[in-house]
Amino acid sequence: MTESNGKMAQRNFASGMLFAATVFLSAWLIFQVQPLIAKYVLPWFGGTPAVWTICLLFFQSGLFFGYAYAMLTTRHVPARWQPVLHVALLVAAVGTLPITPDAGWKPNAGGDPTWRIVLLLAVSVGLPYFLLSATGPLLQAWHACVRPHVSPYPLYALSNLGSLLGLVSYPFWFDPAFAADHQTWIWSGAFLVFAAGCGLCGLVMWRTAAEEPMASDRLPDALPGRPTWRRIALWFYLAMVPSAMLLATTDVVCTDVAVAPFLWVLPLSLYLVSFILCFQSPRWYVRRWWWLAWVVVAVAAVRVLARGLGVVSSDPVVIQVLVFFALLFCCAMICHGELSRSKPMPADLTTFYLTLAAGGAAGGVFVGLIAPRLLVINAEVSVAMVACTMAILIVLYSDPASPLVQGRPRWAWACLLSALAALTATQVMQFQRTLAGVQEVHRNFFGVLQVKLKPAALAENGLVCQLIHGRTMHGLQLIDADKRQWPTSYYGEQSAIGLLLRNPSSASSRRIGVVGLGVGTLATYARSNDVVRFYEINPAVIDLAQRFFDYLPASQGKIEVVEGDARILLEQEPDQKFDVLVLDAFSSDSIPVHLLTHEAFAEYLRHLRHDGVLAVHISNVHLDLSPVIAGHSAHFNLVMAHLESAADRATETRPADWVLLSRLAKALEIPALHQVRLRPPDRRLYWSDQRNSVFQTLRPWR
Repeated sequence: MTESNGKMAQRNFASGMLFAATVFLSAWLIFQVQPLIAKYVLPWFGGTPAVWTICLLFFQSGLFFGYAYAMLTTRHVPARWQPVLHVALLVAAVGTLPITPDAGWKPNAGGDPTWRIVLLLAVSVGLPYFLLSATGPLLQAWHACVRPHVSPYPLYALSNLGSLLGLVSYPFWFDPAFAADHQTWIWSGAFLVFAAGCGLCGLVMWRTAAEEPMASDRLPDALPGRPTWRRIALWFYLAMVPSAMLLATTDVVCTDVAVAPFLWVLPLSLYLVSFILCFQSPRWYVRRWWWLAWVVVAVAAVRVLARGLGVVSSDPVVIQVLVFFALLFCCAMICHGELSRSKPMPADLTTFYLTLAAGGAAGGVFVGLIAPRLLVINAEVSVAMVACTMAILIVLYSDPASPLVQGRPRWAWACLLSALAALTATQVMQFQRTLAGVQEVHRNFFGVLQVKLKPAALAENGLVCQLIHGRTMHGLQLIDADKRQWPTSYYGEQSAIGLLLRNPSSASSRRIGVVGLGVGTLATYARSNDVVRFYEINPAVIDLAQRFFDYLPASQGKIEVVEGDARILLEQEPDQKFDVLVLDAFSSDSIPVHLLTHEAFAEYLRHLRHDGVLAVHISNVHLDLSPVIAGHSAHFNLVMAHLESAADRATETRPADWVLLSRLAKALEIPALHQVRLRPPDRRLYWSDQRNSVFQTLRPWR
């Protein structure tokens, strides 16, 4: 009898370790594949923050469908057949490996690529991710059948730990260590290991069900005290709010800094840490302290949002990032803490997880699909902030343990509701201020564009019309008729690009390419025999530049505007034989990295005449891109001149930072260039499509 008990204990220990290892690996794979695949396809769709938002929306929706499959399977499929069904799907998923996306998904034109990204993800990683998402709740249900006297909640905590390690390891180890294609193959190999482990778990479950036919009845459908619809609705809301805050804060930070895996991973890691802490032990979530912390960070966030209403925020980037991420973490701790306090008995685990996944997906749908069509400006952080405050009030009202349950005392509730109304009114007033002087607002996949009238720097210059994208000014034009053709902002006559294009000794007939339209300011430098070809990915920019600014129609040269991603278009076009090719897509703080890689520069040089000049505009608040340009200059053996020009209020020009590159030194022998301060490169970075990191160029304290 003792020997039999010993063998039973060994078997239980072995099965417990098998389930734990499989759940851990599945969670690790789930949160490795998210930044991996998003970074892989990011260059194909313009490198905008919306690409990550859509990817995260897809993964949250996949999590919901995986949880739904787990619930339906454990409730409606006989216990002995559940492993058979799941293993069959795993075999089908293995048949879709590797997860390397097909280059045929690259778009051929501009426009909103939301559904193309969703379809690409579904084809590339859809089935493996769906089965990984189902693993947590499904294996916990199997574990409850195999080991009925052991709580399944430690597996949930282990799953969150695996998720966190998967996320953190990607930007700090996995991404720097391996090229993008190698990453997809390594992940696919790890999925094979997971599939084998999951198959063994299924075998244990199958044997248990065969030996004990009533094993499936250990998780009955009907138990006293089952969660009510009101309780399920609260779960849904508490899961939706931090999900919306996660995407909203990530979008804001990526728009102000860069679209980089590190800046995706950090907020998602904070989100997961809140899950781990809240479900690991109740001591991590003490209501009164976290609600007090919420008041503090909400006030700080309101201040940062108010100070960032202009084109450039007055707060350093580190302060902005800290405030927004503190807001996210505090929101997640409050909502996940309340979820942990109301978690059900193990019999209702799948319902609980499915509701959480549904709420998370709903938050993603709001930020990724509804808000861009419902809100003319980016107000998602403010909406999520108000929603989290409402969640606190809902808990105060509905929890029997609350001192303010059922709306009493009334004076206290009057104060709380007044505070909520004040917060909402403050945000509404702030965004009304952003629309002062705005002639038109356009929001699409690529962000929020505003055409705005404001006084010029000098009163005698009258008004200027600006095109603003988020907090980045893409160009401006003076309104007075005699000044409308002045080259302004970063393109003044004393800037490097102005001196280059005004050079009287240059050829009488030039072909000029420009990556990034803005308002078309560079068209003012075109002479009668010149051809200027603009590449612009955002159709709204083209529309607004043609309707509100007249640099393009008033130009003396022939103007061509091509819609689409410049990198993809240049790869498809024959040699354009440009005399000058201007790269003007990096003044925004969210830069398209795929336009700055070794492969991209090889494409630019293919389209450039042997004595042509490649002009790169690198004026940027948070990023120093000169080491990247210096790296490409050394690799391709190019002559490089890094030039900075000062601002001039009289002509509405700004400080401009340009790098000029050419195969021939004589192409840069322009006398006027000696009047501009030269800055030699202090270091070099080598970026490729497979390996690049915006984090290397960050100026954290500017």
